[in-house]
Amino acid sequence: MARTWRGRPFNARDFMKDLEKQIIDKALNELLKRSRAAGASLTDPETGVHPLVFAWRTPPKGVLITTNGSESYAIALERRLDKQRTDESKRMESDSPVVYLAHASEDKPAARPIAEHLVANGIEVWFDEWEIGAGDSLRRRMDEGLGACTHFVVLLTEKSLKRPWVNEEIDAGFVQKVEGRCKFIPLRMGLSLIALPPLLKGILSPEIDPESPPTLRYLVDQIHGVSAKPPLGEKPRYVQRVGGLAHLSPAAVAIGKHFANVNTTGAEFEPQLSPEEVADATGLSSEDVEIGILDLVQAGMLHETDVIGDSTVWALGPLFITFDEHVHGWRPADDARALAAVMVNNGRDEYDPEELMELTGWSKRRMNAALHAVEKADIARCEQYLDGTDWAVSSLRVSPQTRRAARSA
Repeated sequence: MARTWRGRPFNARDFMKDLEKQIIDKALNELLKRSRAAGASLTDPETGVHPLVFAWRTPPKGVLITTNGSESYAIALERRLDKQRTDESKRMESDSPVVYLAHASEDKPAARPIAEHLVANGIEVWFDEWEIGAGDSLRRRMDEGLGACTHFVVLLTEKSLKRPWVNEEIDAGFVQKVEGRCKFIPLRMGLSLIALPPLLKGILSPEIDPESPPTLRYLVDQIHGVSAKPPLGEKPRYVQRVGGLAHLSPAAVAIGKHFANVNTTGAEFEPQLSPEEVADATGLSSEDVEIGILDLVQAGMLHETDVIGDSTVWALGPLFITFDEHVHGWRPADDARALAAVMVNNGRDEYDPEELMELTGWSKRRMNAALHAVEKADIARCEQYLDGTDWAVSSLRVSPQTRRAARSA
């Protein structure tokens, strides 16, 4: 009987691509949540209120963080985010690193000497036959090992890549890696790079030979952080003020303002313009349009699609959050907080956009921009139904974040 995956004939490459996307989506969404939560208990030193923190994904696998707080607050938020990263780094670079060694049971004769060599060189190792006793829950003990490790090491062989259990461990280790909780080290034994699944081809995977001292020493050095890397220079600021345009190129600013101006509803996907149409409307050269679009796509404000050689771009919600105050005079960040106050003051638990538009007296264009801001700041529990409407969200439910934002409105 033919195997299927998501209702389609099973294809190993498609399976791994789908799995990789799921893992990355989960990790990036968790990063968005953590970025917004990082400023939750911080008050603005200049105003004494809780500013809003907006976070959205940027292609291919990034996150952009903005705030409507003061410059002092932006600096404080950046320090908090830095501290989170530093705490994780300290855990991963501690004097006693902890390795979780994933492997197929058939490869245990090769995995055991690797584990013994690591222990002999000051590295704690979670190795199943040392950690799982009679009567223990396999899943619970493995979850404990994964949660405590600073380095996830997997021994990749022809056998291990075919074992569902090992692939589950790889999934868990990869999520830990993307979330910054551990380092992910795939080791190849008897495998060429071309034999690796797509998920692992983009990760440095050294060859290992349990009987080769140089390859074992290299692994020990990598885990202990022995490196000839020079000291890092001063890093750029990454927390930006919402609505600030200084970080964008002049071409990106011109294009962003144009899209904010010609969009009549504040909904995404309209209008859909070709680069040539953008050039005609803005007076920019084709090269400037190309660069400006690239800047905005990478900032998560525009989406670009290429169908049979015809490129088309359209606005995404973060573009309105950023540019509307420079084009229309309203500030979606302030409007999002005002919406929170309206929702709380009216005493209901759930609202739809039409009701909120009546309560505020705003145009649909302004309301949609505010709804984008509510969603990106996680001010309310937002739902989007596939009902064909051009609202940014279909319904909003009051949450603790809504009440906190309302107090600062």
